[in-house]
Amino acid sequence: MKTAIALALAAAAVLAGCTSKETKVVNAPAPTPAPTIVVQPPVVAPAPTQGQVVVTYTPSTSTQVVQQTATSYCAQHYGSTNAELVNDDRMGHATFACLS
Repeated sequence: MKTAIALALAAAAVLAGCTSKETKVVNAPAPTPAPTIVVQPPVVAPAPTQGQVVVTYTPSTSTQVVQQTATSYCAQHYGSTNAELVNDDRMGHATFACLS
């Protein structure tokens, strides 16, 4: 009888020593996509003063592109060969005078 009790205690000890481990798998959140940068071409409108144009641009637009846009507009609408910067508020509005 002592043997049966000893075997039962031994079996209980073996079973108590067995543990189960669980691994919880958590999906990582998807990475945030990179922001999309949209560069819009400058927009040209006649200024209130005859022979001047206002170019509206985004901060990422180079001054060279703004100058070329004004010169092109002056050539098409006033027959001018050049556009000279009169004022630039650095907030996206530059005024040019059309020169021959």
